[in-house]
Amino acid sequence: RLKAATCIKNLSNADANDASLLGSEGLVKALAHAAVVTCREDKGATHCTTNACLALMNLSISKANKHKVFKTEGVMDALMTVLARTKPCENGTRNSSNNEARVKACSALSNLAIGYENKIPMFAYEGFVDAILQVIKTDTGEARTKACSILWSFAAEMKNQVPVVQRGDILPTLVRVAEEDHSTEARFKCVAALTLLAESLENALPLLESGALHPLMDILHEAGADPTLWKGQTASWCVGFLMNMAQSDDAAPFLREAGVVELLAPLLTLDHYQSLKAAMAVTFICRFDEDDETYDLLRKTENVIPKIISLLHNTLSGRGGNGYKYGVFTLRSSVGCISSLASGPEFMKERIATKPVFDSLLRVTSDFCVDGGTKGAIVGGGCDDAMSATLAIRALHSLTEYMIPIPGSSALPFGPIMDKKLMVALESFSVCTHPEVKDETRDLARDGYNRIHKSLGLDQCAEDGNDSGSEGFIPRRTVANNIIENSIVASLVQGCCIGPSLHAGDVGGFFPSMIRRPSSQPSPPAHEVSDISDGNDSTSCGSTGSQEAVRTFLLTDSRTGRLFAVPIDPSGGRAFNDGRQWCYRRGRYCRSGEVPDPNFVWTEEMQQTYSVALQSHRSSSPSSSNDSNGSRGVQPQSIAPAVL
Repeated sequence: RLKAATCIKNLSNADANDASLLGSEGLVKALAHAAVVTCREDKGATHCTTNACLALMNLSISKANKHKVFKTEGVMDALMTVLARTKPCENGTRNSSNNEARVKACSALSNLAIGYENKIPMFAYEGFVDAILQVIKTDTGEARTKACSILWSFAAEMKNQVPVVQRGDILPTLVRVAEEDHSTEARFKCVAALTLLAESLENALPLLESGALHPLMDILHEAGADPTLWKGQTASWCVGFLMNMAQSDDAAPFLREAGVVELLAPLLTLDHYQSLKAAMAVTFICRFDEDDETYDLLRKTENVIPKIISLLHNTLSGRGGNGYKYGVFTLRSSVGCISSLASGPEFMKERIATKPVFDSLLRVTSDFCVDGGTKGAIVGGGCDDAMSATLAIRALHSLTEYMIPIPGSSALPFGPIMDKKLMVALESFSVCTHPEVKDETRDLARDGYNRIHKSLGLDQCAEDGNDSGSEGFIPRRTVANNIIENSIVASLVQGCCIGPSLHAGDVGGFFPSMIRRPSSQPSPPAHEVSDISDGNDSTSCGSTGSQEAVRTFLLTDSRTGRLFAVPIDPSGGRAFNDGRQWCYRRGRYCRSGEVPDPNFVWTEEMQQTYSVALQSHRSSSPSSSNDSNGSRGVQPQSIAPAVL
């Protein structure tokens, strides 16, 4: 028996013999039988056991063989029996045959777990996970590393990720190895498994509760801020773990509080693959923040935006990129990052409101719901990936709303064919019945559809050859002009902005009753507030329902990216007893039913800059004093930027 097992083992060393060996009826089953009968409970493994396990290990290396070996009757039970009968004694020692057979059995099982067809049935195989956890608990060498590799393989299957965490015993084991082991292959595999488990948003809070965050942050901190000096791939997986965790709405605040943003900040400005993951993580974590620090951080990620866009395009095309292979990133990661950027400051919208981004978002949405959708890939997408489609709809709506702030006032600059494709996709999504799609997301799709649909007539104007100076003509803009002009329009007409009820002075104080007083805490660094444009005619609704034109210009808060639309005449053309509130974003007074937006707070610094701008404007445009409401007789003037 020993010689026969040795002969088969030697033949299995050559890949060219695989087909013949697997084609020999009963051979694989005989190897499994030999492994069991030669490994006794009282004495453990023999050389024959080791050779039989080694032959099974060799035959399970090839991708084409993995499922066939796994399905062979007796193989799984035989390898699990070897693990049980070769466990260390109470004193922690065992003979060399036991050690070798245990390692080869774990290696064979690790090879089988790599097979895509095997990941789910092996995880569900009765008693198998318990056997693997026992190896990790009792071993310290190569067998333990192979057992950790099996858990990594289980986590790589998306359908396993939530069940793995729900078992309750795997997650603590992974965290313990990541925390206690130092510079070992087993720790690397457990960190990788934790990173993959974090791909499922349902696992985010259980991962936090398990204590997985701080050991991985410690590993990254010890690795240093220069990725070129990192040893191995463990630190890289830690960055991936933080990126995956940051995509959870529930986990993001905890990551912010734990100092993840500060830990990743040094990576943002590097020309390195790790800067891509770090920028995505920071973008996700900061998507709920609007303070000055967040604005500065997002500015640092600007140079990474092209990489994020390329990542989305490459993922959809089934390709890798600079520093990463296809399959490393889920589709949800890149789409989610684009969605977060699209909901961010104006400068972020300007950078991503491009045809390649719209093309990719359209592809995600179409694959999900148009004509029944398509089959997804290993990275997600297709008719089953409701999360990626939801994120794509959010991004499409944010960017469409940015470029078409008023339905019918402007059009997307990508041509009528693109408009029709977008409308088909948005309409399909709005009526899809997928159980994971929320009504609020369907409403976003409907709104995006309506904005594009009501702007289709603008194409006809252009095609009819109307003169650009004709009344009511609004041409389809170029991409650059559309972004610039609509960023101004959007700031004037979207959202409700706060303002005081009464005007109590001229240059000495524009709406002073609503000025935010400095707090007792130290103020943030000074920021630049500059004008973007002036001469915009905004319409305000008077108390009697009449329409009055108010000439405005824009002040930009460089810390937040918000555009404050303010009147050239400090009174805004309003009578002293008119209680309407000014909308800093719309550039007009609030109408009935509108409420102030607390995000647009007029500060003393803004007041000072506004006063300087008015003085500069008046000195360069004397005729403005002849017209109190600024609707006529005031030529557009350029107001120099001012620094607070």
